[in-house]
Amino acid sequence: MQVTPLKRLADLWLGTDPVQRLRLRQTSLAMALMALCAPVLHYCVLIAHGERGPWLWLWTAWSVGGMALFYGCIRSGHSCRFADPSLTSVQIAFAISSAAFGYALAGPLRGAVFPVLTLILMFGMFQLRARSAYALSFFALVLFGAVMTTMALRQPDSYPPLVELGHFLMLALMLPAVAVLTARMSVIRQRLSQQRQDLARALAQLEVIATRDELTGLPNRRQMQALMDQELLRSQRHPHDFCIALVDLDHFKRINDSQGHAAGDTVLRHFAQAGQAALRATDVLARWGGEEFLVLLPDTPLPQAQAALERLREQVAALSVRIAEGGEIRLTVSIGLAAHRAGDTLAQTLARADRWLYEAKAQGRNRLQADAPTEAPAARLA
Repeated sequence: MQVTPLKRLADLWLGTDPVQRLRLRQTSLAMALMALCAPVLHYCVLIAHGERGPWLWLWTAWSVGGMALFYGCIRSGHSCRFADPSLTSVQIAFAISSAAFGYALAGPLRGAVFPVLTLILMFGMFQLRARSAYALSFFALVLFGAVMTTMALRQPDSYPPLVELGHFLMLALMLPAVAVLTARMSVIRQRLSQQRQDLARALAQLEVIATRDELTGLPNRRQMQALMDQELLRSQRHPHDFCIALVDLDHFKRINDSQGHAAGDTVLRHFAQAGQAALRATDVLARWGGEEFLVLLPDTPLPQAQAALERLREQVAALSVRIAEGGEIRLTVSIGLAAHRAGDTLAQTLARADRWLYEAKAQGRNRLQADAPTEAPAARLA
């Protein structure tokens, strides 16, 4: 995809990290607001005094330059070392200070500062916590109160004390209201965040339930079917051997009948642990149903698969399972192994594995029956 010059400019200004871009968008908007407020204050001062003195230029450099410093701190990644990488509270406190300074310069048109102050506080509405919102509102009220008092004492003609008292009372009503709204938004954000976390946990649990056998923790039949489908598609794209084996616990019904289902569940769990330990990390052991298990051996020719499953059979035969009643149960398995043939369906391969499993039981159990070497898979294409 062709990258446009506008996209390059946006990446240069905001970076490419999604979280960092969100922070920089907010800071860029605040910086743009400050830059737009500067000519408005210049106009107010020019109307009030007929000239723009050094204090106004100092305010301009301090306000716009300060926001530029915030942008640079976030863009460089330096702000990531702080608890709030967005520096939201610090930016708002700085903007409040700048607004208070501007109020002292604006003269008769100083009322224009109040909507800007409200907008500054609203910047934090979607990020600040309740405590920070109340603290910043209190800071703004105290700072503006101090500026109003100072200007009323120094320039009573331009800042009549009674007018300044009215302004202060208006702020005393407005700022707590904004803080309360911000606090309510904070509660709503926290509630939504908690709901998202609960939903994520519930979805994760549902995924485990949908793909895992509850008793053994192994992949269930549905998950194994999906894994076999993936392996079949992979073998069709890049021809390679893979094998499927059906493993059945010998005389398991007898264990359930004589020892009880709790003992049977214990045996199933111990077999699952022993089976996973005997197989390679790339092999998949799944509970196929009841006491029957299925093993998928990806990228494995028949001789290697036979060796792996013989190892599994021997380790299970050496296993001694202690049950709650204090007794021990010795366990053996019968295994039917089939190598997937190019052109066959999974159902055909499974049917052959099932026939070999039946043959292993007919031959006396505790054994492995598999495709003959002459039936080795012809998955590799010429």
